[in-house]
Order: sequence, then C-alpha cells, then structure tokens
Amino acid sequence: ILGNAYGILGIELMAAAQAMDFRDYGFGAGTAKAREVIRRHVDFLDIDRPLYPDHTKMQELVRSCEILDEVEKVVGSLE
Repeated sequence: ILGNAYGILGIELMAAAQAMDFRDYGFGAGTAKAREVIRRHVDFLDIDRPLYPDHTKMQELVRSCEILDEVEKVVGSLE
C-alpha cells in the first residue's frame, strides 16, 4: 500500500510540475524548489513518450524525501 501511495504522490507531483511549466507566474520559494527538484529527475513532457520510467523515478523521489528535504532548506521545517 505504501508503495502505491508513493506512486500516486509521484504522479501528482509530476503533473503539478508540468502544469507549472505552462504558467508564466512567480511561484513561492518552496513550490519553485519542489519543481526544480522534480525537473532534475523528470524532463518536461513535450513529446509523446512512455511515462513508466518517469513514474518509477518519481516514485523513488517521493520515497527518498529529497523534495521535502530540499524544500525545507528553503522555507524551514514543515513539521
């Protein structure tokens, strides 16, 4: 169940980063950092391609807490 939850969160974060890339808007520091971390691992979806490798990378990224760690360095603890 936990693995599935990581996968779902990964898909949601990947979709959010994709949506942010379509907007010409100044996002908050934490949101911008999260997008930056996601883009280090998954490229912008500008061509039709299988998403399984991106999904797997995002699942591992969520599991590693790298996004959380990097965002907390910018905005402080989220606890």
